[in-house]
Amino acid sequence: MSKKEKNKKKYVSAFFSLLMFVAGIALDIVYAAVPFLQTTEGAMWGNVCLYSGIGLICAGILAMIICITVSGRSDRRRRFDAEPIPEQISPSNATYIPAQDRPSLVTVGAYQSLEDKFAEIAKMDRTQFVIYVARLFSHKGYQVKLTPVIDNHDVDLIVEKLGAVTAVGCMIADRILTKEDVARVYEGKNYYSVNGCMALTNMYFDRSAVDFAKAQRISLVDRNILANEFMD
Repeated sequence: MSKKEKNKKKYVSAFFSLLMFVAGIALDIVYAAVPFLQTTEGAMWGNVCLYSGIGLICAGILAMIICITVSGRSDRRRRFDAEPIPEQISPSNATYIPAQDRPSLVTVGAYQSLEDKFAEIAKMDRTQFVIYVARLFSHKGYQVKLTPVIDNHDVDLIVEKLGAVTAVGCMIADRILTKEDVARVYEGKNYYSVNGCMALTNMYFDRSAVDFAKAQRISLVDRNILANEFMD
């Protein structure tokens, strides 16, 4: 259903909700204003007016609440769907990915526990994880660009904040990462005009990776840092 059709349906629902509410009030006003309806002879029609009015008022209020709730959820969904994907870096071999062809993200709810969030992240493929991380950086105030999906030299993002430009390698894994994993990102940063280098993962780094990162001044973002500094 198109956005125009959805808006039309929303307005029609709101109109009929208001109409029921007004009709209910009108029936109760008629009951109160017409003395005959409160007599023994007019009791039957009086009860019809009174209780029909009350029923319509309640139904109208309930319908308006449902309409507002559904509309609010739709607006939040549209805001999330419309959230800008970071622009793609443009070396000669870069290929822009149209919005309709981008992989859908696994939704990580704002009120999920960290364990649940990482369980959802574990279901992502590499491209989904890269786009998810790009959005995390964007929410933290970074300017973010995506490198080409193919031949990106193990650098997935170029992020910039306060003049510092960093090459980021995003590594979704189900194991502890080693020096060799970090070294690939470090070597890849030489293809880009950046100040720094970062290796980011949903898992952890072993001692060899930590020692190599210290020697080469590489920032390591493991599961704990990702949770505490980016996913809060």
